[in-house]
Amino acid sequence: MDYQRKQLHHQRRKNWLTGGICLFLLVLGVVVYNQIVNRHQRQQVFLRNYPVRGVLIDQTDEYADFNQLQTNGMRYVYIRATQGATLTDDDFNDNYTRSIGSGLKVGVYHQYSFSSSIKEQEQNLKHTLGNNIGDLPIMINVSYYNDYNAENVDQKRLERRLRELVAWTSKYSNRPVLIKTSRTNYRALRHIPNTEFMLPKATTGKKATFASLNQRDQLYNNGKGSDFRMTAFRGSKVQWNRYLQELKQNESRKSELND
Repeated sequence: MDYQRKQLHHQRRKNWLTGGICLFLLVLGVVVYNQIVNRHQRQQVFLRNYPVRGVLIDQTDEYADFNQLQTNGMRYVYIRATQGATLTDDDFNDNYTRSIGSGLKVGVYHQYSFSSSIKEQEQNLKHTLGNNIGDLPIMINVSYYNDYNAENVDQKRLERRLRELVAWTSKYSNRPVLIKTSRTNYRALRHIPNTEFMLPKATTGKKATFASLNQRDQLYNNGKGSDFRMTAFRGSKVQWNRYLQELKQNESRKSELND
């Protein structure tokens, strides 16, 4: 009898353990499933809200297949041309040439230097770009590096320097200038004429036409993640087409005035 009771007790414990494991796996499966569903739903909402997306490319990135980027749902690309007073991106000419005809709208950008003179940065841009200014506003990327940070950069001096660089760049391209920067810098720079801004996605602003995206939103139309830094136009596909049309019309008017 004692042996039978021990066997019965052992079997019950085994059944409870097996049941507990099964219940745990069931709960875990439900949690994982819900996470997958929620992530998919969030991705679909994001793709609907930001249907016009593009990528930023420089020489540190892997080889860019621009036709494949277009197939994956990208609408535009911004290619780094210059940085500071002397640096030219090693891959700029190759990237720019290969991007033409890909179906993507092409933009070029300059990495702003806090230390180089504005005149030198302007000459670097002019020497590197020539007539290769693409379809979109030239972008100036204002981001901190090395010892430069929000605590030691004088916002008034930054505004004065950017005002000068923007005035030259706008005249050179006959287009507005797109400034990619932080929310804090936007408050200091937003009153500069002939500017648009690319700001972090959650940041709003009257002149914010583009958004830089966080890591989880680096998505192609098929839901796969991007190997490049991705940004987005803040508007619908219809608004994007209207934006491009207005950009071209304004450029033509300015060109006629300058002639």
